[in-house]
Amino acid sequence: MPHIYKPEERWDNADIGYPSALAIGDSWFWYVNNNILGTMINHRALSDDYRNLQLVGYNGARLKDYVGEGKYADTVEHFLRPGFVEGFAAFYISGAGNDAVDVGMALRDRCPAGTDADGWIDEGSMDAMLFRLRQSLTRLIAGIRFAKRDSASLAPIFLNGYDYPIPDGRGFEFGLIHAGPWLAPAMDEHGVPADMALRSGIARILIDRLNDGLLAPLAAATPGVVHIDSRGILPRDGTYRDYWANEMHPTNLGFRCIFEQAWLPRLFEHGIALRPSP
Repeated sequence: MPHIYKPEERWDNADIGYPSALAIGDSWFWYVNNNILGTMINHRALSDDYRNLQLVGYNGARLKDYVGEGKYADTVEHFLRPGFVEGFAAFYISGAGNDAVDVGMALRDRCPAGTDADGWIDEGSMDAMLFRLRQSLTRLIAGIRFAKRDSASLAPIFLNGYDYPIPDGRGFEFGLIHAGPWLAPAMDEHGVPADMALRSGIARILIDRLNDGLLAPLAAATPGVVHIDSRGILPRDGTYRDYWANEMHPTNLGFRCIFEQAWLPRLFEHGIALRPSP
């Protein structure tokens, strides 16, 4: 039966089986209603060998939290130790979204009226953010590679690239739990006008920089690292609320679209998902 092990769960449940992949990341892996991982393990195309996985994920987590002195680094290191890491044939990483919001999306303050989306980006802050993210992500990948150094084959490491969010001020609501919004407040704080086209353009630049300035180059330079480029999959027209539950997280339909169009083709390449027979 498909199962996502939480960090505190034991592996000795014979009815479930051992995990074959380790997922490290933010709420795109952890989101309560659904997420990329839940969509993955229940998808008909996924190989049965990959339907159980171990998650080290926390809402609001940043990449730096998983390495060095980060608050979740010990948990990551625990699963990279002998006795655990041998069973992982693939690794999934989702991070950087929370880092970007925490630094105000690298925005300039109080730009003149009429400033376009590019003009709102503080290039120095953007470069500094990408540099810090590159340090953390490179360190995390190096830790995985070192832990798997005795493996006969190179386990693929998949990097989640996100789609373009729409900063409409909607947060997360689930019963008594409330979180967010995230993007609109950061823009409000910097004085970005309440123009949805402008704000969506700024969010688009941020996601492009994360993909083109961090994830794609790192994957191109590192054997076995796979960049999952999800940009432009979800509609941004009047139907977007069917695909986005809030500013940061897709709906079940949205996650399924992203998984099938962006993730699944790359999983086919590595035998983690199987193409249907003709």
